[in-house]
Amino acid sequence: MPKGDHKGDSDTDSSRVSMDTCDNATKAALEAAHNVEVGDYYFEAKNYTAASLRYNDALEQKPADPAIHLRLGRVLEKLNQLPQAIEHYKAVHRLAGSEKWSDEAKAALLRLQHPPGS
Repeated sequence: MPKGDHKGDSDTDSSRVSMDTCDNATKAALEAAHNVEVGDYYFEAKNYTAASLRYNDALEQKPADPAIHLRLGRVLEKLNQLPQAIEHYKAVHRLAGSEKWSDEAKAALLRLQHPPGS
């Protein structure tokens, strides 16, 4: 078999792996977006336990997404799980998301770590 044929096979395999990786990333992003959307619905309906489950599912798919960490911080705060909420707010700050998210996370950290009268 000519050498060029092997290279072509390698290029095809590489392209296939690249396309599979892209498809998997797209699928994960879409699933995460769906879980966030459903989580937001539950949050608005004050079903905080269900919202937390959906946000956690989204976080499994996109662990470095500051918006998901912020949502988890909010819902865990509502569930009075303050240490976990603080960790997610810290993650937002660490991941340096949009200024709005970062500002909200900073304000929540100050509020939770230094409650009035402490």
